[in-house]
Amino acid sequence: MTDVKIDIQPLITQYFAQAIQVDDQPIDATLFAEGKWLTSFITPQALEIEKLHHNLTEGIHDSEDRLIALWDWVASQVEYIKFVKARVSIGGNSFSQDDYWTSPSITRRIQVGNCATQSFLLASLLRNELPPSQVYCVLGNLYNGTAGGHAWVSVMLGGDEYIMESTRYDAPAIVPAIDADRYEAVHYFNDESVLTIEGKTVMTPFTACYSSWLTDYLDWAYIEGAKG
Repeated sequence: MTDVKIDIQPLITQYFAQAIQVDDQPIDATLFAEGKWLTSFITPQALEIEKLHHNLTEGIHDSEDRLIALWDWVASQVEYIKFVKARVSIGGNSFSQDDYWTSPSITRRIQVGNCATQSFLLASLLRNELPPSQVYCVLGNLYNGTAGGHAWVSVMLGGDEYIMESTRYDAPAIVPAIDADRYEAVHYFNDESVLTIEGKTVMTPFTACYSSWLTDYLDWAYIEGAKG
């Protein structure tokens, strides 16, 4: 595979026929209900991320092998758990979060994450290889037995979309999206922009409201009913 730089508008037209660009979305899946923009969870320029990227890709010259090396570390070295729970106490005051979205730098340090935080980390590493028009973290649905919310990474290579599953070391590293029909994208985002697929589930809502939980962006009536 070769690295191909593609403007975002052709990608929307060719791959995301129903996708529209939307304003950045506020999220409070952090401690003390601190509000953060969705794009702030992708941090390619963070010191920890740049250092890890350098260590993992040093001496690897093939572009596809570099992408696979980054995926391999996240999928094999970060332990997957469904929800990351956190508690902090400061001056006698404590706060807990049942679904804590850690930053990529923290995920890299603690090496524990859920599908969202592992995908944040992988997308941040990949952004050191590819421009923003070719790397997106995706929030969507996985139809794998029981339908449910999931997060993964999509990359655009040579004019095609590929899925990189950040939580499964036993899965192929790079899978053509056209062959991965169990994955249903709803929101694409990176450190620069947010897109949504119209007619799918909604994130609560596309205004100044906050989504407190990863599951808040899902319309369960939708995913438990007819797909599409």
